[in-house]
Amino acid sequence: MARVFLILLMAAVAIALAMVVYDAGSRMLRAGLDGNRTSLGQTGKHDMAPSGIQKAAYIALIVVLFGVASGWLGGL
Repeated sequence: MARVFLILLMAAVAIALAMVVYDAGSRMLRAGLDGNRTSLGQTGKHDMAPSGIQKAAYIALIVVLFGVASGWLGGL
């Protein structure tokens, strides 16, 4: 009985992970299309990339700066 429960739990986790990956991919696709539209000058509202891409870039920058400063990335 425990094996069946474990298999069902793993299947639920796999489905949830697939849903998260699909949602992230669709959001990235929409953000890329919005960024492409703004870079081509089709809308006058945005002069820079959409805020979703900016937020992801800022988060990546913070992670890299923390990793380098703590020695987690590139340290001895």
